[in-house]
Amino acid sequence: MGSAAEKEKEADKLLKKANKETVPSLLDFRFSADWEQAAPLYERAAVIYKQIGSKEKALEAYERAAIAQEKIGSLWHAAKHYEMCGDICKSSSEWERLSIFYKRAADMYRTAGKGTSGADALARGAKALEDNDSETAIKMDLEALDIYEEEGKENMGMDVYRATISLMIRTKRYGEAAQALIRMALACDRLGAKSSQCKAFLGAMVIHLHNQDAALAWQTFQDALDVEVFSSSDEAFVADALFMAYRSGSEAEIKRVVKEKSVFKQLDNQVARVAMKLPSSNFSKMAEEIDQLMGGEGEDEEEDVM
Repeated sequence: MGSAAEKEKEADKLLKKANKETVPSLLDFRFSADWEQAAPLYERAAVIYKQIGSKEKALEAYERAAIAQEKIGSLWHAAKHYEMCGDICKSSSEWERLSIFYKRAADMYRTAGKGTSGADALARGAKALEDNDSETAIKMDLEALDIYEEEGKENMGMDVYRATISLMIRTKRYGEAAQALIRMALACDRLGAKSSQCKAFLGAMVIHLHNQDAALAWQTFQDALDVEVFSSSDEAFVADALFMAYRSGSEAEIKRVVKEKSVFKQLDNQVARVAMKLPSSNFSKMAEEIDQLMGGEGEDEEEDVM
């Protein structure tokens, strides 16, 4: 085993040799760039640089290896190298570059006809970013969900739905979180995942209530009741009880419903935590709004749900 300095010298030679292969040379009878020769040289250099902890040089070598693989049409390998670049950026806390490399990886996978692998790459990048650039992480997660849905692979994206909803809640993007929960409910409908679908609908109502948006909370409830699976579910009865508690104007009654109905504790973690905090401040105004909304529906429809 050579020293780190010796290994770095070896990698430098490989990188230099690879670079030469990408430039035409009459002396070497190379009339155009030879990316097939360059690719494995870049890869060997990258591995050595990474082993000795030379992050910036490893990043350069992996990026060039990715470009070389792209040039010769091996998009899968190009994507893998771009992901490795992203991993190195994570260890160096270079968040903007990390997102760029994971997006490149996703593009390579998709161009290669591997859409779900592209979505997976975006989700991995988002996970790496969530504590340092939540806005970009959410955008990447949503793009990943677009791909899963386009591919008809919503089942592979369930963890991503949950991850982005959790991140939205942690960063107080409550309106977006509620929208994502409804989107998840619709995806669950396509999958026949009835239990998750009902919990997602209820979760959206909880988030709207926490965000003091009575109208959207009530509208979500009414829309969900049009879905047969939800209308006869435990979540529907619990939601009705929650709205009735709000309508009463009693903070104690709201807390009692949330505490006694186990369905709230069965929601995904961040959503359940929000439920346990109900009601939020200024709930008296919410109570008035909900009373008006429910009063406009008529007693017969309320009894249908009870």
